[in-house]
Amino acid sequence: MSPARPSHTRHAFSLVELVIVVVIIAILAGIAVPRMSSGAENAAQGAMIGSRDSLQKAVDLYTIEHHGALPHEGAGTLKTFYFRLLQTSDLDGTLNSSGIYGPYINGIPVNPINGKAAIRLGGAAAGADTHGWRYDKASGAIEPDHTAGDRTFKGTGETIEKVTDDLITDLGG
Repeated sequence: MSPARPSHTRHAFSLVELVIVVVIIAILAGIAVPRMSSGAENAAQGAMIGSRDSLQKAVDLYTIEHHGALPHEGAGTLKTFYFRLLQTSDLDGTLNSSGIYGPYINGIPVNPINGKAAIRLGGAAAGADTHGWRYDKASGAIEPDHTAGDRTFKGTGETIEKVTDDLITDLGG
């Protein structure tokens, strides 16, 4: 029979093993946390791109069906611009519940980066962070309006489905 180790030696080995395990866990956490963090940023960026693409497709389809006229042309108000995307209209863009064109989108999507759903018609370059989206009147392009360095997910994925006079006022129209 071999002699038994003293009890303090057994505890010393257990403590060394425990320290090694803790160090390994810390190393794994140091590798995993940044990867998970960039994954969340990539998801927010992907959600923003999907929302922007939905809005852009609505603008593009309106323009095609209205013989090249962009939805802001002759709209007069921001409210009319919104309704041209959300409701039906005639060929000349007149909103009409029995119109054969539209609706082009169910609601204005929230920009998931800054949490805002409003569309700004022209004005300062995109990135002012005053609205969710910026609509370029010259090209009809939809651009995200969040601050360039901001990649934090703030949105809910919701859309504004009902546009009212109060909402247009809140949106800056």
